[in-house]
Amino acid sequence: MKATGTRRDTLLFVDDEVSILNSIKRELRDWSVEKGLTLVVAPSAREATKLLEERADRISLVISDLKMPEMLGSDFLLVVHERWPGIVTILLTGYSEAQELMKAVRAGIFAYILKPWEPDYLRAELEKAIELQRIREQNAAYAKTLEEELRFAGEMQRAILRPTPLRSEGVEFRSSYRPVPGLFCGGDYYDVISIGADRYLMLVGDVAGHGIKASLITGILKAVIFPEYVRGVMGKKFSPAGFLSWLNDRMNFELRQTSSLIITFLAGVL
Repeated sequence: MKATGTRRDTLLFVDDEVSILNSIKRELRDWSVEKGLTLVVAPSAREATKLLEERADRISLVISDLKMPEMLGSDFLLVVHERWPGIVTILLTGYSEAQELMKAVRAGIFAYILKPWEPDYLRAELEKAIELQRIREQNAAYAKTLEEELRFAGEMQRAILRPTPLRSEGVEFRSSYRPVPGLFCGGDYYDVISIGADRYLMLVGDVAGHGIKASLITGILKAVIFPEYVRGVMGKKFSPAGFLSWLNDRMNFELRQTSSLIITFLAGVL
C-alpha cells in the first residue's frame, strides 16, 4: 500500500565536492540497479532544493554533507524536515561539531555517517533508511484509510441516530451530538419516540469505548429497539424497567460472543 500513486525510488546525495559525488555514484551503481533505485546528486543545498521542488514525491532519502559553502548540511536538512517531512535524511560528513550535530538531530536525521565511509556500511544504512521510509509511507496510507472509514462511520451514525423531529405544544425537543475529535464516531445513543398522545419515550445510552466498534453497536441498538419492542407497545402502558430488562437480554444474546463490553442505558417516559 502506498500513500500516493508515485513510487519513491530516488536517493538524493548533496556534497560540494564533485569527487565525493562521483565516488558515491560509482560505489552504489550496481546496488542501486539491483534495488531499482535512481541516484541523483547535487553540488549544493541550493541545487538540491531545486530538485526537491521538482520531484520531492519521488525522493525517498536525502543524504547531505555537513560542510558546504552556501549552506551547512545541518541547516539544509532542517529545511528538508520542515518542507518535506516524508523524506528520510542522513548526514554524511568528516566533521563532528557538536552544535551542527544538534541541528541535525533536530532535523530528525536517521543516521550520521562519518567520512571516509565503508561501502558495505553505507549500503546497509541506506537500506535501513529506505525501509523506514517505506514503513512511514505505509503507515500514512493506513492512517488515511482509517480516517476515511471513521469519517464514513460517523456520517452513517449521525444519519441513523438523528431522531424524527417531534412537535408538541408542551415541550420542544433538540439534540446535539459531538463525537471525540478525530474519531468522528462513538458509542453514543439517543432518541425520542412518540408512544401515544402527549407521551414520549426518551432514550440515552452509551457503549463503552470509541470508534467504529462502538458505533456499530449503537447501530444494532437502533435496529432492534423500535421494530422489536417499542412498536408493539405503542398506545399501551409502557414500563421503562420492563423495556430495559428486555434490552439487556436482547443485547446479551446479540453480542454473546463479544467480551468486555458494557452498555449503559436510560429510558424515561415524559
